[in-house]
Amino acid sequence: MSVYKVANMADITGLTPHTLRYYEKELLLLDVPRDSSGHRYYSEDHLAAVKFISALRATNMSIGTIKEYISLYRQGSNTSPARMSILKDHEHLVMKHLEDVKSSLKMIRKKIQRYEASLRVMP
Repeated sequence: MSVYKVANMADITGLTPHTLRYYEKELLLLDVPRDSSGHRYYSEDHLAAVKFISALRATNMSIGTIKEYISLYRQGSNTSPARMSILKDHEHLVMKHLEDVKSSLKMIRKKIQRYEASLRVMP
């Protein structure tokens, strides 16, 4: 099993060391061990958690909602229905956002086509 220091985790995840420490402080990252000097050591499980948190953040899930999800996770498998509900609600929001982005992209492409057409007829 691999072990990562903060700098390694930052390189792998693309997050800053500050963000990783913030995630730990906010209890988004759980049980990060430290050595006698206070240096953090992350496991593969931590790496997977950071990747999941990053995916949620990239799709605009709030830190508060992520904290709620992780709190439920810590309570055990009996909270699976509630966790699934959080993810399904978020999925719905992400799908709506995707549709909005697709619609905006369509408008942008139409505008580009107009510019291209008008530039072709210019002397």
